[in-house]
Amino acid sequence: METFRLSDGSQISYKIKGNGRPLLFLHGLGAESSMFQPQVDYFSKKYQVIVPDLRGNGKSDKLECKPEEVLNLQAKDILELLAHLGVSKVVISGVSYGGVMTIHLMTYYPEIFEAAILDDTFCTTETSPFLNALVKLTLPLSSSKWFMQMSTRPIYKRWPKAAEYFNKLFSDFRGAEAILQRKAIMKLDYQKSLKGISIPVLCMAGDYSNKLVDMMETIVACLANERHFVIKNSFDPSNLCQADIYNAHIENFLKEVLGW
Repeated sequence: METFRLSDGSQISYKIKGNGRPLLFLHGLGAESSMFQPQVDYFSKKYQVIVPDLRGNGKSDKLECKPEEVLNLQAKDILELLAHLGVSKVVISGVSYGGVMTIHLMTYYPEIFEAAILDDTFCTTETSPFLNALVKLTLPLSSSKWFMQMSTRPIYKRWPKAAEYFNKLFSDFRGAEAILQRKAIMKLDYQKSLKGISIPVLCMAGDYSNKLVDMMETIVACLANERHFVIKNSFDPSNLCQADIYNAHIENFLKEVLGW
């Protein structure tokens, strides 16, 4: 891991490996950069892979702001990191919360992205009032390492790589900051802004939950230049549950759509 000191004095940690055209991966809620180790290993053979720990996660500094300021602050961090690395154009890939961050970045800073990849994520909470209410009700429990381990263990037992990752993650979980980030995305709607996005976008969702597929279809309906896939026997995050399929879809997208 490397570190970079931001303009406000805080530090974020990141991994960078490989040479060539840059790929930026953004992790899920409460997760960190090592969730993309299968992608770092695979794509760094041909590309420059950049994977930060978003502020408030992993080895990066504490996230201290109001919920409504979280996305803007973390987006600013990403922009400063890319400038520090001399990256002016990048393909960005976000999983789950990282997908929301990707949409946020595309909305406000479209000029720096050559293409985007959205996996197991959503663009609006307006279509899920019941789910949002349930999340709000259980939110205080999310700071408990025990609760997070017990609630995810039955889900991920069919995907050993994901199970191993989350078991390790929740043994050293930054629960309070995860809650802050969850509050930041409790009420959002990017459907209108997505309709103005012209860059190519690859969308993927695991079929273990119909909700993931429904959320992907809501995103797809807003985009003018997209391709999308449902990943069989997969769940959030598909990059761990079905790493080979996830990697293959990205590889084909880079070749066939961008000519890489």
